[in-house]
Parts: sequence; structure tokens; C-alpha cells
Amino acid sequence: MLLKGGLDGVPRVVVSLNPSVNEFLALLGVEIAGRDAFSYRPAELMKVPIVGTFTDLRTEDLKRISPDLIILYYPVQAHLLDVASQIAKAVAAVPTPPNLDAAVAVFRFFARIFDKDEEGDRLAGIYRDLFKGYPLYEDVVAIINLGVYDVACSNSYVADALTKAGLRYLRGLPCVFRHFEKPPKEIIERASFVVYEARGKAYVERETEFLRDREFVVTPNDTLAHYGPSLPLDVKLIADAAAKGERWVGRTSSVVRPSLRDQWYSPYK
Repeated sequence: MLLKGGLDGVPRVVVSLNPSVNEFLALLGVEIAGRDAFSYRPAELMKVPIVGTFTDLRTEDLKRISPDLIILYYPVQAHLLDVASQIAKAVAAVPTPPNLDAAVAVFRFFARIFDKDEEGDRLAGIYRDLFKGYPLYEDVVAIINLGVYDVACSNSYVADALTKAGLRYLRGLPCVFRHFEKPPKEIIERASFVVYEARGKAYVERETEFLRDREFVVTPNDTLAHYGPSLPLDVKLIADAAAKGERWVGRTSSVVRPSLRDQWYSPYK
């Protein structure tokens, strides 16, 4: 965790451009005054003003808000650190967690900042427990199509989450994510099962031609590309689909965009 500046007590005005942290803060009962364009878990966040994206900040809007704390996603938003630190009293840049223990540590860090230690520990404990599953496949690989092919490596929260849910991840990829312009055939050939995050259901048949010699399941966009409280619920849908031999995982959080009032979040209540 990279923290610039300092806080004098619990921050009252908070801006966060980190969707995974934002979902946890919402469950924790912390309201934010500004968000990034991609925060929609839970649906209540969509009412919060957008003040930036992964690549830029709306500095004039931020100055009007005058936040005590700005939360960024590191290293994706590292280039925004200096600008953000000139506007807010403190800036927290949150690294991509390499495993679920690191994700839990992020949640607990912010629970303590907002003086909600007990509730934060409760939510973090539920989050960890929700990943428990039974063995389904060995040598699993996750590929995310974002125009290029992002492969989750062995040292990623994606690999850890799938492994704990019963989809034991392929070993020997000592990195967090790797990017490929074309489908990574050498890695796919080593895998017995592929979790493929597609750009959209309409493209699935065309997108998955390169997987026809492998067992696989396809998820909607933005199913795995987050580590917030919805991740274990999304991963359970993936594991259930894999167990049934289904090709498509529907009704993930990126599709239903659940509200805090919905049944979706009931495991945390």
C-alpha cells in the first residue's frame, strides 16, 4: 500500500477510483463523494458522481469536492498520484493483490482507516470463507479478452480464487498477468480447462474457436477483473457451471449489477 500525505482522524470526504475497494466500502457503510467510471458494484454507486477513469482525473470536480482521501488503483493509476496528492490531504494507492490474503488485507486496512475494524473483520472473514469448493479440474487457466488477451498467472488473486473454488490453477506462470496480442496457444496447450472472459455473449462463438480442443467455460466481461466482495459469488457461479459441463456463465455481478438490497449480497448480511 502506498500512502502519500496524512490523515487527521477518520476521513469524512472520500473519492475512490478503485472499483474493488468501492464495493467493499459500500458493504462497510462508507459513502464516497466521487468514483471512477467503472464502479457499479453495488448499483448504489452509480448515483455517485464520476470524477475519473483508470487513466485520468477530473481535477476541477475534485477540487470542488475537496476530499480528505483519494483512493487509486496501483500501478494502473500511478501516473495520477502527484495530481491527486495536490488535491487531497492523503492518497492511498492500492496494489493489485497477488492472492486472496492480500485482498483481505486491503479490506482490513480500509476498515481500520474508517474506524470500522470489527465489521471489516466480519466481512473479510465471510469473503474468505465463500471461496471454499470441492476439486473439479487441475491445470486451469483464466484468459480475459480486453481486445488483447490477458492471462492470469499463478501469482494472481484470480488463480488463488479459482483454486480455492475447486479449479486448481496451472502452476509455473511466475507473474501476475501476461498480455498477448493473439490467443496464447502455448499456455492453452498446457491447460486442461480454460475460464474465458469474453467481450460479450454475442461474440462468444467466434471468440472461442481457438478453445475447441479444450474444456472451457465462458464468463461475461468484468467477471474476474475485480477482487471485490462479489468475486467469490461470481467464482461460485463459474465453478457450478464447470461442474455441470455448461459453456456459459450467466447472471454474474457484471450482468445483474446488484443493489445492496438484493439477494445477491445476502451472504454478507
